[in-house]
Amino acid sequence: MDEQHPPPREPAPVSRRAAFFRRFGFPIALVLVVAVHIGLTFYYERPSIALGKDPIAWLDYDTHIEQNWRVTEALKGWGKAWAYDVQLLAGFPNGTIFDADNKGWELWTYALWRLGVPRPLGHNLFVLFGHLMVPLVMFFSARLFGAGKWPSLLATLLGTAIWFFDALPHWCWFVGMISYAIAAYAFVLPLALFYRFIKDGKWWHIGLAAPLMAWGHLVHPYTFMMLAFPMIALYARAFKRLDWKRHAAILATAAFVLAVNSYWLVTALRFWHYILNSAFYCQSTLSFLLTDYMGLVQEPKVTGVIGNRTGFRFLALAAAIVMLVLWRKEKDDRFLPFVVGLAALLGITYLGGYSLVFSQVQPYRHALPAMFLTVIPAALLVERIWKSGVLRRLPRLAYVAFGLVLVAAVPHLLRDVLYFVPELLPLPKDLTEDKGEIDNPIVFGSLGYPRHMEFRHQPLYKDFSEVAAWVDKAYDGQGRILVEWWILGEHLSWRTRAQVLGGFREINLQHSAANLFRRNDEGDLPKEEIRQYLIDYAVKWIIVTHAKPKFENHPDLYEPAGYVAHPGNPTDMRHRLYKSKLPVSYFAQNHGRVRASMNRIEVARTDPKTDVVLRFHYLETLVCKPDCRIVKEPLPKDPVGFIRVPAPHSRNFVVVNGY
Repeated sequence: MDEQHPPPREPAPVSRRAAFFRRFGFPIALVLVVAVHIGLTFYYERPSIALGKDPIAWLDYDTHIEQNWRVTEALKGWGKAWAYDVQLLAGFPNGTIFDADNKGWELWTYALWRLGVPRPLGHNLFVLFGHLMVPLVMFFSARLFGAGKWPSLLATLLGTAIWFFDALPHWCWFVGMISYAIAAYAFVLPLALFYRFIKDGKWWHIGLAAPLMAWGHLVHPYTFMMLAFPMIALYARAFKRLDWKRHAAILATAAFVLAVNSYWLVTALRFWHYILNSAFYCQSTLSFLLTDYMGLVQEPKVTGVIGNRTGFRFLALAAAIVMLVLWRKEKDDRFLPFVVGLAALLGITYLGGYSLVFSQVQPYRHALPAMFLTVIPAALLVERIWKSGVLRRLPRLAYVAFGLVLVAAVPHLLRDVLYFVPELLPLPKDLTEDKGEIDNPIVFGSLGYPRHMEFRHQPLYKDFSEVAAWVDKAYDGQGRILVEWWILGEHLSWRTRAQVLGGFREINLQHSAANLFRRNDEGDLPKEEIRQYLIDYAVKWIIVTHAKPKFENHPDLYEPAGYVAHPGNPTDMRHRLYKSKLPVSYFAQNHGRVRASMNRIEVARTDPKTDVVLRFHYLETLVCKPDCRIVKEPLPKDPVGFIRVPAPHSRNFVVVNGY
C-alpha cells in the first residue's frame, strides 16, 4: 500500500506592498542615497562658484592654485612638471617637493586646460569630482568585499555621512586638502580589487587595481601608507598558494605604480637636500583618542580650526570592531586586510606623534582613511543583526533600553549634522545689544550661539580682490612684496605678476627662509636684522594684515601707503600697506637692469669686469648664457644662498633654468 503524503503547502501570498518593495525598493533607495549625496555636494559647492569663472580659493586652496598655475605653465612652456619660480620666495623650485600632494590635481588641470577648459574651471572640477565619487567608490568596494547590495548601500550612506558631517573629512575638503580627502576614500577600491584577485585570481581585478593604485599615488603619496600594510598582509598570507603568473602580476603592478609616479619622484629626490622638518601640524598623541571620542577640540593645529564633530566616525568604528571580532571567530578571510589596515592607520594616528619618522607625515590625518575603512564591516554588521532576527526575539524591556540609548545618541548625531548646516538653526540674538545675527566668522567650535561660519565655499573675497588690484597697479617688476598673512601671500602669488615673499610659512624647503615671518611669526626681530632683510631681498612693499606692533613700529624703514579693509571681522582687521624707505635693487653687487619671469632672469647693462651678485635664490640647474657661469653666493640666515656670476661676463646675459 502506497504511503500517503500530505499535499505540498501553498506559499504564503505576497502582498502587493511586499512585492513592490522586493522589485523596486533597492533602486528607489539607491536613487535616494545618490540624490542626497549630490544635493549635499551642490549645497556645499554651489554651482555659481564651482562652475564659475574663478577658482575655488581660500586657505590651502590658494596654495594649490599657485602650484597648479606654475606647473601647468611649466608643462605648456617647457614640457616639464616643475619650474624655477621667480614669483615666490626670491626664486623657488616649484613642482619639486612641496607639491607632492598635488600631482594628480596638476595633471588633471593641465589636461582639461589643453582640451580647452578654462584653468579655473578645470581646477574646480577636480573638487567636484572628489565629492561625487564617494558613493561610487564605497558601493563597489563593499560589493568587492562580498557585501550584498543592501549593506553596500548602507556603507555608501555611512560614507556620505562621514564625508560631509565628520569634522576631519569636512575640514580637509573645505580647507583645501581635497587631494588627501579623495585618496582617503579612493584607496579602499584598489584594496578591494587586490583582495578579490588574491581570493579569486580574476585578471580584471588586478588589471583595474593597477591603474587605480597609480592614480591614487598621483593624487596623494600617502596612499602608499593606506595600502601597503593590508596589501602586504594579504600577499604574505597567500604567498605559498599563488602561482608564478599571479606573483608576476603583483610585482608588475608595483612596478607600474612606481613607473607612473617616477617623473615626480625622480625630481623630488634630485632636490631632497633642500628638505626641512615637516612636523608642524597634525601631531596627535594617545590623548587625542579620548578628546576625539568626546567631540572636544584639544589642539586646533592637530584636528583643524573647527568643531570636533565625530559621532558618525565612532559609530562606524564601534560597529566595525564588533564585526572584526565575529570575523576572527569565523576565520573569515576579510578579517586580515581590515584589522591590519585599521591597526596601522589608527596606530599612526594616535601614536605617530611620538615617532620622529611618523611625525613627518602629519599622523592625525590618517584617521580619515581609517574612517572609510570601517564603513564596510560596520554595514555588514547591521545586515547580520537584521537577518539574524535577534531584534524580533528581544524582550520588551530590551527595547526600552534600546530606546534610552537612542534618546542620547540621536541628538548627538543630529548636532553633528546641524553644525555643518548652521542656517537650519534659528538666528541667535546678542544678549546685550539685540543686534540680531552675530556676524563672527572667527567662532568655530560652538553650535547655536553665536552662529559660527558656514563651512562651504564662498566667492573670492572682495578685500583680496582689492589688494590684488592694488598690487597689479603698484608692482613695476622691480622689488618684491613682503606679505605677512600666508593666505594672502599665496593668493597674490597666483593672482598677480608680483614677486612675493610670503605664503605658506611652513614650506618644507630651505627656500622658506626668504619669508621674514617664517623666522619669527610676529616679526619681532632686531631693527638692524629687519633692515638688512629688506635690503637683501629687495623688498619694496609690505602688506601686514594681523597686528604686528613690534614689526610695524619702524617709521624710518617703511612708511604707510594706505590700507584695504577686511570686512566682516569684529576686530576691524585691515590689510595695511607700507612702502620701504630703503634702496631697492636686485643687485647685491654690480648694477644694471633685471627682468625676471618663470625659468628666466634677464640681466642687462652690467659692468663686465665686476662680479654680479643677484638677489635671487641659487639653484643647481640654473645656467648662464652667453659665456658666463654661476656659483652659489652664501647668505646669512638663508642656506640656499644667492646667484653670483663671476667676471668676466657679457654686459648683457641671461640666467635660465637648464633643467
